[in-house]
Amino acid sequence: MSKEQIGALWMVSASVAYGFMPIWTVLGQNSELTTDFILFFRFACASALLFLLSRFEKIPILLPKRKILEFLFLGGILYSVQSFAYLDSLRYIQTALSVMLYHIYPVIVTLVALMFFKEKIQLKTLLALVLCIIGLVVILQIPKDITLNHLGVTLSLIGALFYGLYVIFSQSITRNCHFLVASFYVCFFSSIAMFLSMLRAHETMPNLFEIPFIGIFALLALTIFSTLFAMVAYYLGMPKIGITKTAILGMIEPLVAVVLSIWILGDTLSALQYFGAFLIIFGSILLCIRR
Repeated sequence: MSKEQIGALWMVSASVAYGFMPIWTVLGQNSELTTDFILFFRFACASALLFLLSRFEKIPILLPKRKILEFLFLGGILYSVQSFAYLDSLRYIQTALSVMLYHIYPVIVTLVALMFFKEKIQLKTLLALVLCIIGLVVILQIPKDITLNHLGVTLSLIGALFYGLYVIFSQSITRNCHFLVASFYVCFFSSIAMFLSMLRAHETMPNLFEIPFIGIFALLALTIFSTLFAMVAYYLGMPKIGITKTAILGMIEPLVAVVLSIWILGDTLSALQYFGAFLIIFGSILLCIRR
């Protein structure tokens, strides 16, 4: 296999692993685990494993104080907020709907680049933005017999906003950092943020021996498969295929998540909503190609 084919294989693997993330989360929530605890477990265990992996590879993990403060902002605020908002939205709206709303974030990244970084707008960019916005409007056309939970929609869109900001800021903050070190600090500070959130909500740590088997399985799968493996596969694939192809292959993630939510969780969307989802994905691919 060529270098590019190997990179594409890693990226597809990462997108599939990330696509399973909402499924593990819903299974954990169905086992009466809070979103705060699910994320704390995920980030704490992932950061511990990343630390051990960095030590095994003999990669220096200490960073200058300023860089650590930047990672505190990146992981402790942006990444933790987007993770909580996105995954907590699954408690209120269908997984397929949440996934599609969350993946509007390429639009946010593009709008921020246009407004604050003064990038010139191209016809293809304008077309992609219009398609994504129309798709967002269409996908929110819930059948009359179903009540739309506005909190769930708001949380999913907040997740998209903060992930878009994370993508923007991470480009400069993680520059010249080994991917294991960058991933470690993001997960480490996210775990601290989730722990503080648990304290603020007066949550107690559940007894792991009392959690149903499916809940334990979901926690481990979320941590090992959809976090640690997904991160490593992403960073192994991206340098081999470039940013544009990485972003395009990343759109496999919402497709995997939607298919799994229908197959495993029994979610259903109308034909019109599927058309809206197609518009969002197609528009996002156009934005990725532009970038």
